[in-house]
Amino acid sequence: MQALLATTIFGEPLWLAMAVVGIIGLAAFLQSLVGFGFALLAVPLLVLVIPPKTAVVVVFLLGAIASLLTVRSARGSIDGAEARRLSIGAVLAMPLGVVLLLNASSLVLRLILGVLTIAAAMWMLLASDEEKPVGPPRPFVAYGTGAISGVLNTSLSTNGPPLVVYLRTRGLDQATFRSTISVVFSISNAVGLTMLAAGGAIHRDAVRLAVLAIPLDLIGWVLGNAAAKRLAAHHFDRVVDGCLLVSGVVVLAKALAG
Repeated sequence: MQALLATTIFGEPLWLAMAVVGIIGLAAFLQSLVGFGFALLAVPLLVLVIPPKTAVVVVFLLGAIASLLTVRSARGSIDGAEARRLSIGAVLAMPLGVVLLLNASSLVLRLILGVLTIAAAMWMLLASDEEKPVGPPRPFVAYGTGAISGVLNTSLSTNGPPLVVYLRTRGLDQATFRSTISVVFSISNAVGLTMLAAGGAIHRDAVRLAVLAIPLDLIGWVLGNAAAKRLAAHHFDRVVDGCLLVSGVVVLAKALAG
């Protein structure tokens, strides 16, 4: 046992490397399966074994890979207009998120996000198929939703819930939902990584752990992508709404835990 604990990979303890790559594999599976949830699953688990700042960088690096793979695998299904509107809104609003990060209470922001996400998820889960809100493109709503996600991305590292709610109300099919939301995540990750690099937050330990986890990131994505193709449309919607509910609970729990 002592020898096992003393074993290292790329300078990292074996137990730590195994924990990180396992968490990343699960997060990549979820991201590939439903199109979101990488950071929501990975960050709370990673901070149990590595510093929060390192966890955020690892998630940005590997989440970008999972999102780009999803975009590439279903690029013919992307709703380009929606992806463009949401991405523009997100990028333009990211500086406001930085301002909130520096000046506003993250507790209040997380409480609001958690409660609203849970309420939206319950609404989706409890509504019958005939009652679920499905409508045509709404450009101003899309820009606004993107802006909210951008603010949340740079202030709380949690930008998925508003995108999920908006795209679910659009009634997109499974492939279009996954690929479109992945485009927005890919662009948000690229901008976020640029900001992290400019701030000197990307350090050697984070990059080393990310490199170690790449194989499990890819395996998790492959398994999730295969599972997504076997999910019936109705089941996919339920899984998405269920994951949205869990994400709201996670955000709320993080707020209440301080």
